Amino acid sequence: MSVSRLDHLVRIRAKNSLSFLEKAFELYSRSTPFCIERDTIEHPAIQAMSPQDPEPVEERFGWGQLNYKPDFSEAIAQIVFTSGTEGRPKAIAITHRNLADVVVRLNRVMEVDDSIREYIGVPVTYSFGLGRARAVAAAGGAFFLPERFDPSEIARMAAAGEINAISAVPALWRLVLANPGIIGDAGRAIRWIEIGSQAMSAEEKAGMRRLFPNARIVQHYGLTEASRTTFLCIDSAPDDVLGSVGDPTGEVEIEIGPDGSIRIRGPHVATGTVTDDGAILPLVDGDGWLVTKDQGRYEDGVLWYDGRLDDQINVAGIKVGAEALEARVRELIHAKPGSFAIGAGSDALRGEIVLLAVVQMPDVNPALVEEATRIALRERGVEADGALRRIEVSQLPTTGTDKVQRRRLRDLVPVPPAGPVQAEQVDLSPEQARIAKAWRRVVGDTLIRPDDSFYDLGGDSLSAMQIGLTMESDGYPNAVVKGTLEGRTLAELAGAEVRDGFPDATIRSWALNLVRGLMVLSVLFAHWAPGVFARLGLEEATARIMGPFYRMGTPGFATVFGLGLGFFLFPNVLDRPAAVRRRLRQSWLLVGAAALLLALVLGLRLKLYQGHMLSAEQIAVLFYGVLTFYLVALALAFPVMRLIARRDRPYADCLLGAVLLWSVYLMLRPLMPPDSLGSPLELLKLLAVGHYSVPRIGGLVLLGLAAGIWYARQTEAAKAARTAAVTGAGIAAVAVLIGIEHGGIQALADPLGGFHRSLAGYVFYAALVVTLLGLATRAISHWSSWPGGVRTGLKFLIVTGALALPIYAFHGAVIPVADIGKDLGVPGGIAIAVPMGLFLSGIGWLGLRVWRMYFGVSVNN
Repeated sequence: MSVSRLDHLVRIRAKNSLSFLEKAFELYSRSTPFCIERDTIEHPAIQAMSPQDPEPVEERFGWGQLNYKPDFSEAIAQIVFTSGTEGRPKAIAITHRNLADVVVRLNRVMEVDDSIREYIGVPVTYSFGLGRARAVAAAGGAFFLPERFDPSEIARMAAAGEINAISAVPALWRLVLANPGIIGDAGRAIRWIEIGSQAMSAEEKAGMRRLFPNARIVQHYGLTEASRTTFLCIDSAPDDVLGSVGDPTGEVEIEIGPDGSIRIRGPHVATGTVTDDGAILPLVDGDGWLVTKDQGRYEDGVLWYDGRLDDQINVAGIKVGAEALEARVRELIHAKPGSFAIGAGSDALRGEIVLLAVVQMPDVNPALVEEATRIALRERGVEADGALRRIEVSQLPTTGTDKVQRRRLRDLVPVPPAGPVQAEQVDLSPEQARIAKAWRRVVGDTLIRPDDSFYDLGGDSLSAMQIGLTMESDGYPNAVVKGTLEGRTLAELAGAEVRDGFPDATIRSWALNLVRGLMVLSVLFAHWAPGVFARLGLEEATARIMGPFYRMGTPGFATVFGLGLGFFLFPNVLDRPAAVRRRLRQSWLLVGAAALLLALVLGLRLKLYQGHMLSAEQIAVLFYGVLTFYLVALALAFPVMRLIARRDRPYADCLLGAVLLWSVYLMLRPLMPPDSLGSPLELLKLLAVGHYSVPRIGGLVLLGLAAGIWYARQTEAAKAARTAAVTGAGIAAVAVLIGIEHGGIQALADPLGGFHRSLAGYVFYAALVVTLLGLATRAISHWSSWPGGVRTGLKFLIVTGALALPIYAFHGAVIPVADIGKDLGVPGGIAIAVPMGLFLSGIGWLGLRVWRMYFGVSVNN
C-alpha cells in the first residue's frame, strides 16, 4: 500500500564523496527517507520536517564497497527534485520499491556479477551516479570514486586490472571518443559500461563498441520520475536501432499518446509529488500512466526519442526550464517583456546548451542580461561557462499570438565563416605560445594574453577535462596540465613548464640515450645469457625463444649508432667541424683501445692453445670483429656526413647510400673465395662479406643517420614521438610480411633463419629501433606522471645509453679473459668473477658520475 504523506525526513549535504555514499546507504538500510541538499531547499514540508542544517560531509575519494539489498516495500526512500517549467523544482517521492525494481532490471540486463569493479565517472549526488553505486553494491562488487573523470586514469587502472566497468554520461564519453588513443588497448579489459540518458548518436554508440569490444554497453532512457525506463544494449544491438533508446524490461510498459508524448507505466514510476503540507499526490493518471513531456515513437518494441514537447533544456544531464529561467532573469534585472528569450542551443560536446537571444534595443544591455542568466543558471546547479551562448537579434521569432517560438531561436545563430579565423597577435614567450596553441584547440582561434587563464577564455569544467586530455596526450608536464585545470594564468603556467618540464632537446636526447641503453643491454644479453642458460641446462630450451632477441644486438646497435651521429653530430658538421672531428677522434681512440685489448687477449689465448707463434694471417684475423667495423665507420663518418650536409638532401642520400652498400655486399659475396686466403688479406675479405661486413652493416648506419637527422630537426617532442612510433611500426610490419612471404613463418622463429640475415630482416630491426625511439620520447615527455620507481628505471636506461660505446667496446674482453684463466687452471667461478668484476666496477663508477651529472643525487625526482 502506497504512502500518502511524508512525516519525517533527513537532509544530506550534496558532496561527491565516499562519506556521502556511506551516509545515504545507512539511511537506506534504516528505511529513513532523505533528500540531497545542494542549495537551500525552499519547500515548506521539508523545512518543517528537517529544520536543522545538514551535517558537513567529509570529502573522500577512492575505493568503496557497500551493502545494498533491494527492498520492495512501498516506504519512502528518497525525495528528489526535478526542474519543471512552472518555476520552483518539484519534490518527487521515490519508494524503496521504485529503487529496487530499477536495480534488479538493470543488473539483469547488464549481466553483472560480484567481480564488478566500477569506475563511477559521474557525481554520486545525482540520480545516475547514486543508481550506479546501488547497482554495484547489490551485485556484491566494489566501485572507485575519482576526484574527477579522467580517461588517462581509467586507462591505467583498466590496463592494471583494477577496474572492469565504467559509468559516465554521453558528454564525458564524447571526450573519450575524441581521444581514443588515451584508452587504447586498455578498453579490452572493460566488461561493463552504463551510459546516462542524454542523447547520443548512432555513430557515437558504434564508436563505443569499437573502443570497448568486450564490454556489455547499456544506455538507458528515463526521467527523474521514472528512472531507467528502457535499456539499449549497444554491444549487441543491430545497427538500424542504434539511434533508439532501446526497449522496456520487466513490468515496465511504454505507449505513445495522441500528441506524440511518451507514456510510462511500471513499478519504477515514482509514487508522487510532495505538497507544501507533506501530502503525496500521485504522478500517474487513473490507468497508472505517467504522461511525460518527451516526444517519441514506439515501433516494433523499440522506443525512439524525438525531443521535448515543452521548453526544457538538458545541459549535461541537468534539466533547466527555459520559461522559468526567463522569469528568474526578469526578476533579477526587471527586463521588459520581449527584450530577450531563452531556448536550447546545440553543442558538439554537451549536446544541448542554453541559448540566450537578446533583442537589439536602445534600453537593453545584452551583457547585463547575460550575467543575470549566468546567475540564474548557477542557482540551478549549472556552471554557465561554456553552457551558455548569447546572440543578438533584431527581433524574436513569435507566433500570431506573440508567443516566442523557442525552437526557432537556434536558427538565428550565425554560421561561422568558412576557413580559420586568425586570432589577433600578442607577443608571447615560446613557452607561453606552446601552451596557448593547446588551449586554442579547445577554445578556438581566439586572442590569448599572458594574464589570461583557461577559464577567462570561456573554459568550464567539461571543456577543462577536454583540455586536460589534449595536453596530456601532447606530453605537457603534469604541473602545466594541473595548473590549467586550477585556473592559473598563461604566464604562471609557462613558468611552471620551464621549472617542471624538460626542453624538447633534453627529451629527445634522453630518449635517444634510453634506446641506446636498450640496444647495448640486448648485446650484453646476447653475449652472456647463453652461457648462463647453459649452466642451468636451459640452452636448447631458450635458444629458439630468445634467438630473435639475440640477433637484434648487431643491427639494432648499428642503427642507434647512426641515430646518434645524425642527432648529436650532423647538425654541427658544417658549422663546427673541428668539434665534430674531435668527438669522432675520441670515440675512435676508445674503440681502437678496446679492439687492441680484445685482439691481445684472443691472441694470448690462441698462443697458449697452439703453443707456438701466430701466423701473419692469424694476427690479422684477430682484429676482425664488430669493433673493427666501428673503427672504419668512425673514420668515414665525418667525410660522409659533410658530403651529405653539403648536398642538403640527407634523407634521399642516406637511403640511396644504404641501397648501394647492400648492393655492393651482394655483388662481392659470390666473388670472394669460400676458403681462407692464407694471408693478412683475409681480414679485408671478412670486412667485405663476413658477418660484420662493412657494406651490410654500414647500410644500417646510414638508415639510422637519416632518422637521427630527422629527429634533430623536430621542434615538438610529442609530435616526433607519434611519427617515429607509427612510422617505425608500419615499416617493421611490412618487413615481417615480406619475410613471411619469402621464407614462411618458420624463418622468423628460427634465430639462424634467413630472415634475420636478409635485407628485410635488417630493415625490420632498424624500424624497430625507430619505433622504440618514439615510445621512449613519449615516456620521457610524461616524466612527471611516472611513479618514482619507473623514473628510476628510465634513468638507469638513459645512463646506460650514455655509456653505450664503452660498454659495447669493452664487454667483449670479459669472456676471453675468463677463458684464459680457466686454461691456466683457475676455478671457473673465480675466472669469470675477476674480469666481470673489473668491467662492472669500471662501468659502475662511470655510471655514477653520469647519473650525478644528469640527475643529481636524488633517484626519484
